[in-house]
Amino acid sequence: MKKILLLLLLTTISCRKMLDIPSRRALTEENMWQNKNDARAGLDACYALMRSAILNENAHWIYGELRAGDFQVTRRGDLQAVVESNLNASFSTMDEWRDWRRFYAAIAQCNLTIARLPEVTKRDYRYSANDMRLDLAQAVYVRAFLYYYIVRIWGDVPLVTLPADGTVKTFPRENSQQVLDFAAAEALRSVEGLPWKYNGQSPEQQGQYRGQGEDHHRSIFATKGMAYTLAAHIYHWKKDYVNSLKYADLIINSQGQTSYDFVTLNDLTRTGGSFRGRTFNNIFQVDMNFDHAEISTTGQLEDWTLRDPFIPKRESEIYVPKDSVLNIYNDRHDQRPDYFFTKMEETFPVFYKMKQIDNEVKNPVLKLYSSCVIIFRYEELFLLRAEARLRLGRKDGTDDLNSVRSRRSLKNLNPDLFTIDALMEEVFLERRRELIGEGWHWYDLVHFGKIPSYTNLTAADVARGAALWPISQQALINNKSLVQNNFWK
Repeated sequence: MKKILLLLLLTTISCRKMLDIPSRRALTEENMWQNKNDARAGLDACYALMRSAILNENAHWIYGELRAGDFQVTRRGDLQAVVESNLNASFSTMDEWRDWRRFYAAIAQCNLTIARLPEVTKRDYRYSANDMRLDLAQAVYVRAFLYYYIVRIWGDVPLVTLPADGTVKTFPRENSQQVLDFAAAEALRSVEGLPWKYNGQSPEQQGQYRGQGEDHHRSIFATKGMAYTLAAHIYHWKKDYVNSLKYADLIINSQGQTSYDFVTLNDLTRTGGSFRGRTFNNIFQVDMNFDHAEISTTGQLEDWTLRDPFIPKRESEIYVPKDSVLNIYNDRHDQRPDYFFTKMEETFPVFYKMKQIDNEVKNPVLKLYSSCVIIFRYEELFLLRAEARLRLGRKDGTDDLNSVRSRRSLKNLNPDLFTIDALMEEVFLERRRELIGEGWHWYDLVHFGKIPSYTNLTAADVARGAALWPISQQALINNKSLVQNNFWK
């Protein structure tokens, strides 16, 4: 634990050297990267810093959900500013959301880990070349994922791929397409060193990994399935639908190796279900495990959506109005509203899709949650493939769409009765219904070109860069190589 904390400190300082803050001292790493435990601590820090960036002030939902308009705010001014895309508003939380340094701290740790892991095999015979390749591939995957994640938020971003060397450096913003090209190549590079599962039955991972069986690592540590899924999403965001479809096909056709599967509504939403995590429905998740003391009073959507009688709070911060629920789920056969919402008869319905409240902890004041953040899950991958097929003029994308619809008690669509454009609209609407609250809707508005239809932003605003977040003023002050996004100047 001490070495993980030291790595986090070193990484944060290294990140500041590279991007924002002039260095006043150089910290050495003479006592790090000496043995197997150091190597594992370095990799753990990559995952931990990634989680910290994604969960900081509920950032995942701020970036991916709240601007899209389905959720309304009861009284918090900072959240209302996000809903209204007033992203230059003066709130301490807004300062956090504008600031990308947590993400670059995670990237810096990945850069350091990638550079230093090969040294450990020379110093500790217990750390085999096989172990090193597996851990290295995971760090490569995490870095690729982080670049994909931040490009969707800020667009052009600095591309930093080497560890800090103790000198002050500033990096300009790199074209987002080049950053995504790098991320896609890295995601695919990681595949070679990753197993399909952590079951000890593949050449990439032999025996028990870290003394634990497959169930312990499922959906958390990077696998070939995660890497190919990430590649599919990166190409999809680039609108390279040929390659997006290629890797989506590869994953779906590899079910024998992955065991990925669809989830029932009950298993998706129940306590101990998908949002508890480590299931075959979740391709990639950011874990918040009760058994590992990772529970938190913040960082999960429940902290904003739940209230009495579920947690000791009289009013939730955000909710989906009843009229919106009825509009989103306009087919009376759709079972999802019954699983995703409760208290529909009241003024502020409760979004009840995520509710991993640990009953073992009896505390009348603290609200403790252990929900994972589901990044990729199987239903979303099918909807991605449905869109990719349709974008390429293939109406068999309807098969993937129907695979999700039929599991939610909706009738199959006959592709002969729809144009390609109409089927594309059905994919968009199904993503909204299925993935509500999971951090996708804003990115879908961007990707499908629907921001003016669902928000107060105009097409002219979007053309000037309103879909992106502004860069923090502190970053601009400290790194003169940076230029603010046009709309926010």
